[in-house]
Amino acid sequence: MINSASTEVGIGGQAHESFQKLPTSEISSSITFAVLIYTNVFFSLAYFLGNLSIIIEKLTSLQFSSNLQLVLLLPCYIIWVLGELARFYFAYIGNLKERVPQMSAFLLMTIFPQLPCVLYLGFYQEFIYPFDESTGAVMLVILVVELFFGYLTLHTLIQMQTAQFYRLCQEEEDEQRSKILS
Repeated sequence: MINSASTEVGIGGQAHESFQKLPTSEISSSITFAVLIYTNVFFSLAYFLGNLSIIIEKLTSLQFSSNLQLVLLLPCYIIWVLGELARFYFAYIGNLKERVPQMSAFLLMTIFPQLPCVLYLGFYQEFIYPFDESTGAVMLVILVVELFFGYLTLHTLIQMQTAQFYRLCQEEEDEQRSKILS
């Protein structure tokens, strides 16, 4: 006989009634989304280091014709770095721990500030190097794909949690009815 805290399984493989009352749930996190985030972590690290070296080179050796371009470059990069760190945290917690608020925060942070920062750093600076355009295009594609799979994952999480809530409400109503009838 195998004893556990919640069940006892006999020789015939039959479980006692305490096993029947254990909550069951499906895993609704997305492996595709997790792989995308994992891949983006490494690409973002390369993007971070490459852009940091190029920004330092641009600030030290180039003369900007517009002070606005000079003022926007470094803060936009810093916002991108901080936003990317927060996005990775929210994506990890939201997907693997199946939390809707964190997944929503991930999607919102992808739309703003990440997309505008990547667009500016890759395509709208005063001095654009081929590295800026190529890595900006790859990062933009990754962000759009993450948005798509993040939305699908969020949709699945909401459906699963709604079904669990509905099931709990039905169980409570059934218990109340059985108490009233007995």
